[in-house]
Amino acid sequence: MGWGDELIVTGIARSMQEQDRRKLRIVYEGRVTNWCELWNGNPRIARPGERGNFRTLRARRDGLRPYMAAHSARQWTWKQYAPPAGEIYFTEAERQFGARHGARLIVEPNLKRTASPNKDWGWSRWVALANLLRARHGIRVTQLGPAGTRLLPDAEHVVTPSIRQAAAVMASARAAVLTEGALHHVAAAVGTPAVVIYGAYISPAVTGYGQQIGLFTGQGLGCGMRVPCGHCRDAMARIEPTSVAESLAALLEQEAAA
Repeated sequence: MGWGDELIVTGIARSMQEQDRRKLRIVYEGRVTNWCELWNGNPRIARPGERGNFRTLRARRDGLRPYMAAHSARQWTWKQYAPPAGEIYFTEAERQFGARHGARLIVEPNLKRTASPNKDWGWSRWVALANLLRARHGIRVTQLGPAGTRLLPDAEHVVTPSIRQAAAVMASARAAVLTEGALHHVAAAVGTPAVVIYGAYISPAVTGYGQQIGLFTGQGLGCGMRVPCGHCRDAMARIEPTSVAESLAALLEQEAAA
């Protein structure tokens, strides 16, 4: 399970507690999970070894996450899903860390090592977007991540060794432009508006949130190929940096008017 999946768990736990106030014991494939650091401080989730009258939340069955219908070595098959926005309970130190780096525009051009290559928008497009935002709008983009993160030209780097520190900075950001993945789930959890680049691999109808603009150029729920796919490559090429910048401008206008 990835960070985004662990945040979905917190959203499900919140929904379940609306009906029954007992804490949730998180179980994957019949076993109690190891603890996820994104759950730190969450009063809804019981820690391993904690005793009490808990309900059980089975977060994954048959190797499938809540938004999957089937899987193979080469392809995920999606199902329509509306992930509940997660929750992150920050410590005071984390909140202060985020506040020190507030009001930024966060971008995330990098993919985790195990991600499908079909999520990759392409480095040159990210560079073009960053240049466009700086030239037209005077916005210098910010990237998060540990030391050694690959950076766009002229991007400001806020070093975040942990996902919780990255989330704290995201919580104080103006907006974000992200690939579908961990940080787009983080943005939903902390209420930061975001433009999310989906391409054709997966659709916002699977992992999208209402307060985000999802750029999807595929068909159905997305092809889900885990190996390089020409269809996904062509779909990503149809998403121009100018259209991403325009979507971001629209999102910021919506927020300003709210």
